[in-house]
Amino acid sequence: MDIESRKINFVQEFLRLQNEEKITGLEHLLRTKKKDEFEKN
Repeated sequence: MDIESRKINFVQEFLRLQNEEKITGLEHLLRTKKKDEFEKN
């Protein structure tokens, strides 16, 4: 599966989420990864 398909699938799954804890966890993960990438550069 190419990167564009994976991103579309991820967004579709994210939009289906109903669990607040899972959404909060994914938000935290994204912020952490972005911070790590920023600090790496």
